[in-house]
Amino acid sequence: MGALASSPRSTLNGEETRRRILDAAEGLFAERGYAGATTRDIARRAGIQKRMLFYYFARKETLYRAVLERVIAGMVAIHEQFREDPGPLGLAEAVDGVVLFASQRLDAMKLLLREIIDDGPHLPVLAREHLGPLFARGAAEVERNVMRGVFRPGDPMHVLVSVGGLSLFYFLMVPLLRRIWDRDPLAADTVVERAAAVRELLLGGLMASTTDEGATRCAHDSFGD
Repeated sequence: MGALASSPRSTLNGEETRRRILDAAEGLFAERGYAGATTRDIARRAGIQKRMLFYYFARKETLYRAVLERVIAGMVAIHEQFREDPGPLGLAEAVDGVVLFASQRLDAMKLLLREIIDDGPHLPVLAREHLGPLFARGAAEVERNVMRGVFRPGDPMHVLVSVGGLSLFYFLMVPLLRRIWDRDPLAADTVVERAAAVRELLLGGLMASTTDEGATRCAHDSFGD
């Protein structure tokens, strides 16, 4: 009897190999840029032969886009996890999720934000297929909280940009912070404090004056000081 086309073991091995390739590419693209990261070095870091890399990703450009899409998928997952929670609590949980995610995926953040800053060739597709819909869902949720009197009136896009800016810019500053701060900016306790600072700034600016103070207290107490 011939070998099965796809067994659970072979599927698992395939998923693990693909993950190793993406991890290796993410690190090398972040370190050397797109041009400087060769497929040979990516394969070597992933612990596979170069021909195996091209089995999973036919072109270097395809691999680069897959790396970008993976980090966006992680951010979308954070949003989906907390989108049904009440306004202040959902926002606070989303901030915590984004800060923790970014602290663990510095290379990924660097690549994504570089693509955005440079108006890179992949940005139009990423915006149309992933980031645009994510922002649209987030804006709709902010607007619902404005209509309910939970958040102050204003353009929801400003809220979303503030969440991203306050949460992510910190991690772009890590090389500088390591030189001017007497603390490790990526230490667990420092990251927890950073998330708390972002929550307090955002909730303090967003909460409507007529909102029940218990909602704000609930969001704050859920995470501690």
